Amino acid sequence: MQLDPNPDGIAGIKYATLIASFLGAAVSLSYAKEMTRVQAISAVAAGTAVAVAGAPLALHYLGLPDTFERGVAFFAGLVAMRAVPAALAIVDRVRHAEIPHLPDSKED
Repeated sequence: MQLDPNPDGIAGIKYATLIASFLGAAVSLSYAKEMTRVQAISAVAAGTAVAVAGAPLALHYLGLPDTFERGVAFFAGLVAMRAVPAALAIVDRVRHAEIPHLPDSKED
């Protein structure tokens, strides 16, 4: 069985969606001043990946036509790039949180 190469995309992802997702994450990066270079590169990559995966899902569940895919991908990249560091900060805060110890209950 021979696979047909898709001239409009790579690995099932449309080029326009990939570019819009990357641009959304890159624009969002301009507002993040506290990141190191490695953190910024990984955040843009994660934002792009989340937007590429999330744009078709958003189109499906919101009932939007396929013509909105690039706009949804841009917005998802914009939001996802900022959401990934915030989610990691929440995980770090929860991981280091002290859990209060409850007193032992004595059964008589």
